[in-house]
Amino acid sequence: MLSEVFAVSPEWSAHFLLVLGRLTAAIVAAPLFGARSVPVHIKVTLAIVLSLIVLPLSARGLDSTPTDLLVFASLLGMEVLLGIAIGVGVMLVFQGLEMAASLVSVQIGFGIGQVFDPMTGAPTGTMEQFYRILIALIFFAINGHYLVIQGFLRTFEVVPPGEATLSAIAGDRVIPFFGTLLVSAVQIALPVFGALVLTDLALALVNRTVPQLHALVVGFPLKIGIGLVALVAAMPLMTAFIGATLGRALVDVNGLVVR
Repeated sequence: MLSEVFAVSPEWSAHFLLVLGRLTAAIVAAPLFGARSVPVHIKVTLAIVLSLIVLPLSARGLDSTPTDLLVFASLLGMEVLLGIAIGVGVMLVFQGLEMAASLVSVQIGFGIGQVFDPMTGAPTGTMEQFYRILIALIFFAINGHYLVIQGFLRTFEVVPPGEATLSAIAGDRVIPFFGTLLVSAVQIALPVFGALVLTDLALALVNRTVPQLHALVVGFPLKIGIGLVALVAAMPLMTAFIGATLGRALVDVNGLVVR
């Protein structure tokens, strides 16, 4: 009797694996969720829990889920590709905003030294790491993790399990989406970048007026000091702008998945 109550049909198992495949791929590809510092069992547990939540909501095509091995393997592969595309879309939000750090780092002079970033496992500059941590803190402050999870679950409303195709990603929306992020990155970097450019112009004028003064020697610590002062002064407005941009971009990621 108990075996009949707890019996799992092949269609249910196949449906669950399709949901699990998309969510696991999305979590692994997404930043913060898929970071190396996050234990593997945490990622797997999160994917399984979300899959169990989605499963009753997407049981409409449960009976029609194919159980043939070849057909199921092809459907699972498409689900994984769609999940990776969704995770990469979230990653683009972070990478786009972190471009501001690259603009500032080279101009301020911090691009020379590099440290190891535990979130990505790759060497990165000091300013890049500062902006990355700042964006991560703002991400959690605006409940961005809830927005990302809601976005993952909402994809099953647009593209039910087993119906994923490469055409589900709206390619014509990717470039405008990333272009908006690029403009936002320039706006984030503008206060510090503008102050450093004005400093370069002032050093150039001083060097022309007083050739004996070594502008390179004097300018290096001067630019660091002015850059840090400008960064601190612009921090309140910058954090508010990053929060608004990040929240809007995480919502716009959902528009990249179409039926």
